[in-house]
Amino acid sequence: MINRVETLKKDHGRLRVLLAACDGASAVELPGLLRQLHDAFVPHQRAKEQLYDAVVATCQEAKDATTLTLLNIFRTNLSVMSNAVIGFFTSVDPDPERLRLRFRTVSTALRSLMDTEEKSVFPLCLRQQTRMLSTHPLRIQTLTSPQRPTGGR
Repeated sequence: MINRVETLKKDHGRLRVLLAACDGASAVELPGLLRQLHDAFVPHQRAKEQLYDAVVATCQEAKDATTLTLLNIFRTNLSVMSNAVIGFFTSVDPDPERLRLRFRTVSTALRSLMDTEEKSVFPLCLRQQTRMLSTHPLRIQTLTSPQRPTGGR
C-alpha cells in the first residue's frame, strides 16, 4: 500500500504540472493540454478508487467503523468530483472564454481534492495498513523455517 500511495502522490505532481500548463495556455493550446490532462487523470482515478476499495475492505475486516465512515465520506467526495471532472473533459466547451472559466473551476476542485488526499486520506490509508499489520502479522516461510505438521493429529 505504501507503494500505491507514493505512486499516487507522484501522479499528483504530474497532474499539477499539467494543470499549471493549462493555466498558462493560449486558447489554441488549451484543448490539446486538456486531452493530456484527461489521459493522465483517468488511470490515476482508477488507481485511487482501487486504493480506497482496498482500505475500505480492511476497515470492514477490522470492524473499524470510525475510519470506515471517514473513508466513505472521502470516497463519496472523490466519486462526485471525478465524475464532474470527466464530464468536463467529455464535453469541452467550444467557446474559448467559457472553456477557460470552466477549466478554472475544475482546476481549483482538482487541486483541492489532491491536497485533501495528501493531507488526510493517504495518511489514513497508511495508518490503517499499519494497524492491520500489527494485528495480523505476516508469516513468511523460508526454506529454513521449520515445517508445520499438516493434517491429522
